[in-house]
Amino acid sequence: MTGKTNKQKGFTLLFASLVGSLLLALGIATFNIILRELNLSSSARESRAAFYAADSGWECAFYHDRKRPVVFATSTNSGSIPDTTTIQCRNGNIGVASTRAAFSAVSTFRMPLDGDACADVVITKDDNDNKDKISATVIESRGKNDCSTNQNPNRVERAIRVKY
Repeated sequence: MTGKTNKQKGFTLLFASLVGSLLLALGIATFNIILRELNLSSSARESRAAFYAADSGWECAFYHDRKRPVVFATSTNSGSIPDTTTIQCRNGNIGVASTRAAFSAVSTFRMPLDGDACADVVITKDDNDNKDKISATVIESRGKNDCSTNQNPNRVERAIRVKY
């Protein structure tokens, strides 16, 4: 009888270690999934900040292009626009640099936002198709979640392009 009892005790130990290993593997797998979900949610948060920056940048440019059309250079008003003008967005003054070519003009500015986020905005006015004396305007806003000079592997950039 003593031999039978020893065999049953060994089985219990084997069964307990098997169940323990299974629970440990399940716990590690769950922890791994949680870590990936946290990383994904962090990426989504950074992407949202970059998209918000891009959206704010193009809205600022569009507003000033509609309310103050002489603030951004075109090839037809090249004599009246200085190389640098100032606009106001988010309660701050922002310098706008302009360059001109024969049939187009490009104005650029960087709009800082909360934290390290910013938007680099390029406004291009093209008069190549000058049949009706109206220039085509393209606003390209590139929002970044981190505009600091430090190397950041989690830097995210989102862009919006509007043509009218």
